[in-house]
Amino acid sequence: MEVLRTPPYNLSVDVAVSEPTTPYEYTITDMSDNSTISGTRSSNSNSIVSITLESKYDTQYLVLIDDEEHFFDVVRPYVDPKTKGATASEITDYAKNEELARAIIDSVVIEGFYYQKRIIQTTGLGADYIPLWVDAKKLSRIYENNVLVYDAENEELYEKAYGLSDDKTSIVEVYPDIINRREGASNYLPAASSDMIDLKYVYKGFPKTFDYTLVVEHGYKRVPNDIVRATELLIEDISCGKLDYYKRYIADYNTDQFKIKFDNKVFEGTGNILVDKILSKYAKSIRHLGVL
Repeated sequence: MEVLRTPPYNLSVDVAVSEPTTPYEYTITDMSDNSTISGTRSSNSNSIVSITLESKYDTQYLVLIDDEEHFFDVVRPYVDPKTKGATASEITDYAKNEELARAIIDSVVIEGFYYQKRIIQTTGLGADYIPLWVDAKKLSRIYENNVLVYDAENEELYEKAYGLSDDKTSIVEVYPDIINRREGASNYLPAASSDMIDLKYVYKGFPKTFDYTLVVEHGYKRVPNDIVRATELLIEDISCGKLDYYKRYIADYNTDQFKIKFDNKVFEGTGNILVDKILSKYAKSIRHLGVL
């Protein structure tokens, strides 16, 4: 079930259970990082339990209650249907078309325009930074070799502070004084063992072979204005029946035998040339870092 994440962000979902006016234990699992919240709620006279969901991120929740699993997709619409309809039926119709328009846009820009919590598993490089590939906005937690070493909500409890670099491309240690970042991992020569003292000094940073799990917030805190407009154009096409692909991307037309040749983009775009132009600057040819 899809739940729209719109202001005032007090998301509540109704779950049907077997007995009325009965307390039920439930567990909510955030599928982005598998974090869980448990509690107890009583059903009403209609055997319905209302459960509140966290609304800060776009994510999927698994609610386990009465020995049944219920999945809820919490997503922020690209256009708020409540701002486009005067009656409940108008809002419902607009929401259905918005969901379809959003799906069309997401088929072109795979990452979408959401704000999500993401888990990144990587290893240290021996440098004083960890490069990032995602569009991170905030660092929430760091696990080093499966041990929590930083939590942004309780910074004072940890020896070191971490954060995003100013250009948002890496995770770095935060220093109060001047720091000259390394360009890469340092080279160390092996030292002979001694029965007196360890002859090697290795700067901590993010050591090689250390495993790191990073929890970051990434994506769009707000939907870009041009994407809002593109969504509105697609919704208008859907509601008015204008998404007829045979009228678009025609590369050749002969009136003698009605021979029509379509451009290959007819199978790639959204069906609206203006929307395709808007999305062209957001679509990425490479989405995952790798080696050919």
